[in-house]
Amino acid sequence: MHHHSDTVDYSRYFLLRQKIYLVNMSAERNCEIYESLSGFVTSSNRDSLEIMITHSGFGSLGNGLENKTYKLTSESMGSGIQVLADLTGAAVGNIFKFRMVGTLEMFQRRSMPRFELTTKLFQVCENTSLAFFRKEWKRITELLRVNGALPGFTLQETFVDLNAGGIGLMVETAKRPTPISMFLIELNEGVTVCALAETVWEKPEEKGLRCGFRFIHILKTDQERINSHLNRLARESGGTHPDFKRNWVLVDKMVSGASKNK
Repeated sequence: MHHHSDTVDYSRYFLLRQKIYLVNMSAERNCEIYESLSGFVTSSNRDSLEIMITHSGFGSLGNGLENKTYKLTSESMGSGIQVLADLTGAAVGNIFKFRMVGTLEMFQRRSMPRFELTTKLFQVCENTSLAFFRKEWKRITELLRVNGALPGFTLQETFVDLNAGGIGLMVETAKRPTPISMFLIELNEGVTVCALAETVWEKPEEKGLRCGFRFIHILKTDQERINSHLNRLARESGGTHPDFKRNWVLVDKMVSGASKNK
């Protein structure tokens, strides 16, 4: 089901304080990387939105603002919705302006189950900018690509729940995670993946703080590696693990574009 932007009133679908996931769809983006942000609606008009972005996601605005296009994904009336939008400007307080382009797509929402397992990982928490984390992520993924290993990082056996979209684990109450973390996760085949994640929720429990994280900057090949690893583990125990690409929040594609490519 598609709606054309010249006839649809987007304010019917995007309400104040509604949660939005943004996926980078800019023409000049690095297409090997899944890059996402989150925020919520602060102003909703017929063909434009203002969104408060978590974590100062866009950094300094000044260069190439007119060339940034994002997929805005949310929920409305019990369905998933997504639309392409151009970033048109910045307001105060980390609020950014978007104008919708193309069509509004509605789709069946699919939650991705997390798979529980013990794996080696290392979590980097720092109260610093997303721009800093992105530079560090780039440095480490390049090291992994060249060397296949990371000297100086000791990965610890940790019980987690994991999927291609994020990770959950228990942390010490005194070590509450920062808004953004960097994870190094070793999969069974000796491959280490590196991902930036935002803290989505925290829940106090007897043994500490259970936390959920959403991956916001990760190589698409690493999304695939995680999914393949979990699918293999699921098959070994007689089950299956769904393909993450059925969840539209986790891909930089529109439904119409994916259909054409089949």
